Amino acid sequence: MDSSTLLAELNPEDLILEAPSVIAWKLGIVDNADDVAQFMYQGGPYPIAAGQPGKFDDRRPDKTYWQAVKSEMNLFLCTDDKRYRELWKRIEELDKKSTSTVVALVSAYLGSIIGAAGTVIAGFVAVCFYAILKLGKEAYCRYNSAEAEEV
Repeated sequence: MDSSTLLAELNPEDLILEAPSVIAWKLGIVDNADDVAQFMYQGGPYPIAAGQPGKFDDRRPDKTYWQAVKSEMNLFLCTDDKRYRELWKRIEELDKKSTSTVVALVSAYLGSIIGAAGTVIAGFVAVCFYAILKLGKEAYCRYNSAEAEEV
C-alpha cells in the first residue's frame, strides 16, 4: 500500500471525530494544523468546552508530543524511511481500513517510537491526516520538510 491509496480511504469527517479541534479549521477559525494543535496541548489556548482559564486541571499533553508527531508523520508519509515498513505492512493487512482504525494503528506505532501512549497522540495524528487531506500530500510534505530544516 502507498500513501495515496491510504489517504484516499480516509474520511475527513471521521478525523474531526478523532480530533474535535479540527472543526476550528473547517469553520475557518484557524488556517493550519499548528493552530489546530494548539487547542490540544498544554500552554495552548483553552478549548471552548473547558470554560474559563484556570478553572480546570489542564491534562492535555505537552507541546513536544505535537512536534514529535509532526516529525514522525512527515517521515512516515513523505519519505521511504525503513522504520515505517512494518507499519505500512500492518495497515495493508487490516481487514477494514476505517479512518478510526488507521488513526489508532498509526498512533500506537508512533507512540512506541515517541514514548507515549497511542491514545495521548491520536488527536495529533488525526490533525496531520486532516492537514494532508486539506492541503494535499505534496504541499504538506514540502511545508513540513522546510519547517524541519529550520529547526
